[in-house]
Amino acid sequence: MATSDLQLYIKNGCPFCHKVTSFMKANNIELPLHNISVSDADRDFLIEHGGKRQVPCLFIDGKALYESNDIIAYLGKVFSVSAVAEVAEKSTQAADSMSDGASCTIGGGCSF
Repeated sequence: MATSDLQLYIKNGCPFCHKVTSFMKANNIELPLHNISVSDADRDFLIEHGGKRQVPCLFIDGKALYESNDIIAYLGKVFSVSAVAEVAEKSTQAADSMSDGASCTIGGGCSF
């Protein structure tokens, strides 16, 4: 198990967040999740401390790591699992499946 303080910030309808959480589920990785769709306090914390309006965001000892592929690679290394697990989820779902005001980047994150 990781010795760092890991906190994952996600948002409903974000395909890149789903990609990360699916990887975690497939590899039995459990972390505290903060859903900014249901918590204004979590959203405000993410913006203030992360510096971006983007999810997914993994805070590692208070430092923000963005981009789903980078997060998966980091978790794969820390938890000694293959970052190429069978988690080839549809990470490019149509924008209309997400909540209003959101957009996804090719790099692997959703802005809000």
